[in-house]
Amino acid sequence: MMKMATRAEDLRFRLATVELLRMAKKRYTYKRLQEEINLPVTVLSRYVKGHVLPNSERAREIWNVLLRIINLEEEIKRRLKWNDSGFFDNTSVIGDIELLNQAANYAIAKFAGKRITKVLTAAVDGIPLATLIAKILGVNLVIAKPMKEVGVSAFLEETCILGESGCTMTFFVPRNAIRKQKKIREKYRTEREALEAVRRWKNRGYKSYLKGGDPLRGYEVEILRIYDSVLIVDDVIKTGDVQSALVNLVKKAKAEVSGIFSLIAVGDSWREKIKMPEGCHVEVILQL
Repeated sequence: MMKMATRAEDLRFRLATVELLRMAKKRYTYKRLQEEINLPVTVLSRYVKGHVLPNSERAREIWNVLLRIINLEEEIKRRLKWNDSGFFDNTSVIGDIELLNQAANYAIAKFAGKRITKVLTAAVDGIPLATLIAKILGVNLVIAKPMKEVGVSAFLEETCILGESGCTMTFFVPRNAIRKQKKIREKYRTEREALEAVRRWKNRGYKSYLKGGDPLRGYEVEILRIYDSVLIVDDVIKTGDVQSALVNLVKKAKAEVSGIFSLIAVGDSWREKIKMPEGCHVEVILQL
């Protein structure tokens, strides 16, 4: 079982499990859920009604069972409408709030333990899903728009070429929407104290290094305090150009990309185009 980074994340996941169980209850009887989850109806009923929360271990067990019987991948695939040219229409996916809720909870489980302080998406189709994920996480949503807004004084911007069309698109994000990293330095009398400080900062989720020193002048520790860790969310990844632009926007903000999440991805050539930072996890529900 994946270890949760904080008690808050653990609580969010347990609440998300109960929400998924409530959705499953709309489709299945308590008897069927009892057979699948192997828990008494009385216990399941207490979870559904919000009288009690499952503990972390039980929540993970329930979650895994529900993902299997609900099968988001097949549900999304079933709803896609294809035309004669091989293009699909995903309107019935991105407009179904219940389905998007399930997808949002799926994302929360997959990125459990990752530090996420902002959710970033590109206007427009990814906004509903990104909004739900941001709400569950309790973090702010940032939308990269193809235009500048008059009331915003400064922007970060990134231009990309959309596939083989030869057309370009520029995305704009208010400069202060994503907080950048800050480099600080601390001095310690002994190497032992400095190494202890490095360990302490790393345990708190920051990058830290011993920059050297000596017994006479002391030892210096450098800490990169990354204020925002951004989860990039979209409905579809096709060429990877849009997602690559979003990654670059986060880099320009000198923040951190914690991961990329999408409902659908077409092929896998886009993975080479997106220069994903080290430790950046990519999760897709349906791969076409």
